[in-house]
Amino acid sequence: MFLVRLRSLFLSLLVVIACQSWAQLPLSLSVDLRDAPRKLLHATEIVPVQNGPLTLAFPEWIRNEHEPAPLTQQVGLFIRTFDGSGAAGEALSWKRDPLDLYLYHVTIPNGVRSIEVRFDFITSDKGGGTLASSDANLAVLDWNTVVLYPYSGRDTQVTNFTVTPTVVLPNGWHTATSLKTLASAMEPTSSVVNFQPVSLEQLVDSPMIAGRYFREIALAPEVSPKHYLDIVADHPEDLEVPQARIDELSQTIRQTGLLFRSHHYDEYRFLITLSNNISGAAIDHLQSLDNRRRANFFRNEKRQKLFANYTIHDFLHSWNGKYRRPEGLATPNFQTPVITSGMWVYEGLTDYLSNVMTVRTGSASKEEYLDALASRAAYYDRRPGMRWRDLDDVDTMAYQLWSSEDSSYDNWRLGGFDFYSEGNLIWLDVDVTLRNKSNGKKSLNDFAALFYGLGGDTGPNVVPYSFHDIVACLNQVVPNDWAGFLSERLHALSKAPLQGIAGAGYKLVYKEGADDDFRYSLAMSIGADGVISDVLMGEIAYQAGFGPGMKILAVNGQPFARATLQQAIDAAKTTTTPIDFKVDNTGVISDLRLDYHGGQRHPVLERIPNTPDRIAEILQPMSR
Repeated sequence: MFLVRLRSLFLSLLVVIACQSWAQLPLSLSVDLRDAPRKLLHATEIVPVQNGPLTLAFPEWIRNEHEPAPLTQQVGLFIRTFDGSGAAGEALSWKRDPLDLYLYHVTIPNGVRSIEVRFDFITSDKGGGTLASSDANLAVLDWNTVVLYPYSGRDTQVTNFTVTPTVVLPNGWHTATSLKTLASAMEPTSSVVNFQPVSLEQLVDSPMIAGRYFREIALAPEVSPKHYLDIVADHPEDLEVPQARIDELSQTIRQTGLLFRSHHYDEYRFLITLSNNISGAAIDHLQSLDNRRRANFFRNEKRQKLFANYTIHDFLHSWNGKYRRPEGLATPNFQTPVITSGMWVYEGLTDYLSNVMTVRTGSASKEEYLDALASRAAYYDRRPGMRWRDLDDVDTMAYQLWSSEDSSYDNWRLGGFDFYSEGNLIWLDVDVTLRNKSNGKKSLNDFAALFYGLGGDTGPNVVPYSFHDIVACLNQVVPNDWAGFLSERLHALSKAPLQGIAGAGYKLVYKEGADDDFRYSLAMSIGADGVISDVLMGEIAYQAGFGPGMKILAVNGQPFARATLQQAIDAAKTTTTPIDFKVDNTGVISDLRLDYHGGQRHPVLERIPNTPDRIAEILQPMSR
């Protein structure tokens, strides 16, 4: 028995040594984008190997994605021996792991030192959930969709693998990425672009955009390291960016530098793809962001206003989520499932800071901030699911909740974006508490500089953190029972986290005003077509028999229209007669009555007299 165990230990050691030797030799990866207009990417890898069994992994869990990687889009896998002579190598058979479909098993013959791995990736996003997309004029390349890597188990470290990447572009296309080219003076329209070797971890975190119509704009040119806005578009006219937007992004860079007192990238690129043929996305990375928007994004003021916060949000993730990362998301490889219990910081704090930054940078006014905060507070003031599910459980369930696209009883189930908005309210409370306990001398600005400025300007790096690290840093800023403070809010049931609003000198009230989706009056959300998308559990509409999916056909005998329902709500204020509805529930027509007389309600924040206006302080731009 002792000899058997010794032999097993010896074999395990050989596997570790073999994996270390793989990691010491670079993988060569070439991606051919010339068929990207036909929605195909061609990947070719040269992988150093040793004889014996080998497992190759297709990355499954990408830390900034809301679902496992799209394995069904990977096709045409062929593996051959490779000796560099140019002759075709021996074909090697592979077998998919029956329990972990992202793993491929292959046996390497004696004497073989390298293998060639070829496969294609389909970039169509119609039903595929794919990360990379392309059309006739542009493409977005996510490297995790075009790479396989040697995998020896959960301890495999992707930071130990070095990859030398190359891309082949369609003629006349330009490219932008945070990766560095081997020849810095290379003409950007060259059809072959060779990049400097990087770790597999950094490669996957460095998306690339490419396209026929391209523009690069230097932002905040006096700031070091450098920042660029890189745009690819389907049409040259879509590359025009209003100077006001450029100024706002430059101011974002300046204000963010003042907030964190550090940078953790060699340079930063705002990668923007403008197309009506590619689905929208907002994906954060350490040295870049990947935003995919409609073609006229920069020419449509409404869209810019709507999505301005997304760009700031993803930029802030460079510090919060990428450099400092919840330990459950700091996994050693792309096959280990992530633990999402830290999303209240990763997304909640980022959401809070990005909302604040929109005002500090001039993208929004204080009044717009207060209106949005009032809506958020009212939303959680009537969120029945908080009676049974705490924020910690919402965090833990992130991947399952993200995958749900059903709005039915979302207020009862809670959703994959609650840790954004509820987390936002918690961090407002933290900021206000820091200010109130220090008589305005300390704030979340101090925490941000201390926690995310750790190590100063470091270049690209990852420093994981725990709940206790957050508590310790907050105590450095202002001593308090921060562990109890945060735990209470993470595990609270049936209580909206509105303490920060009161502490900031405001209170939530409901005033008469247009209730566009009727949530604050009738306790259900109704679309312009009369379809009910959600009904608040246990409240007046639920008690009257309304349910998600029903369609309102008539109100008080009149055909449904939003204005008709608003008039009926207003008229009911001065009568005791219920409002009559005719509804269609999957073909069954019925009459329902709603005994509501409270009028249309609109949430606003009112100042509490004789209290400091902490919101005004929070929104002030930083100057030093």
